Amino acid sequence: MLETAIQGEFDAPAERPAARLSAADERLLTGLVAGDERSQRIFFDRFQGLVRAHLHRVLRNPSDVDDALQVVFTRAFAGIEGFKGQSSLSTWLYRITANTARNVIRSRARQERLSRAFRWVNLGRRDRLVESPVDERDDVSRLLDALRPKLREVFVLYHHEGLNLREIAEVIDRPLSTVGDRLGRARKQLRALVFDRGGI
Repeated sequence: MLETAIQGEFDAPAERPAARLSAADERLLTGLVAGDERSQRIFFDRFQGLVRAHLHRVLRNPSDVDDALQVVFTRAFAGIEGFKGQSSLSTWLYRITANTARNVIRSRARQERLSRAFRWVNLGRRDRLVESPVDERDDVSRLLDALRPKLREVFVLYHHEGLNLREIAEVIDRPLSTVGDRLGRARKQLRALVFDRGGI
């Protein structure tokens, strides 16, 4: 597995048994738990290169990498008391890094689903082509705000969260026919906002 292979960058070779924390790491851990800024700086300087390299290989986008790097160490410092010493500090940090990267990828996928949905809504209106991702996010937010809550809920679950109609019916506890009707009405209203009013 790719994840297993990447983990080798953070930790000792698999054939070597996991060692107890060194005296230096024990002192570092004590400082981290106490919220000592010097210990946090040492920890960051020691691992940030490995964390950044993994994030870059997975996320590719430099902006996403910078943001995710901050998230990883913020979560590490906030959750250090949960470190039980059952693995090395590097392995523990790797898990946080991998989970953070997956969250970014899932967020990208949700945004892309919404973008595809709104490209469909804007179909045929070249004057409504979005000039930047920021403009697109602003347009999406304003259009969704204009929908009634029940219609917005179904539209977001379908296009943003990627649920199918049957799953949405289970989530909101409504018949499948109701879900389909609300999704259709949401799409119709969004197209009306774009075409009849010239967009938001």
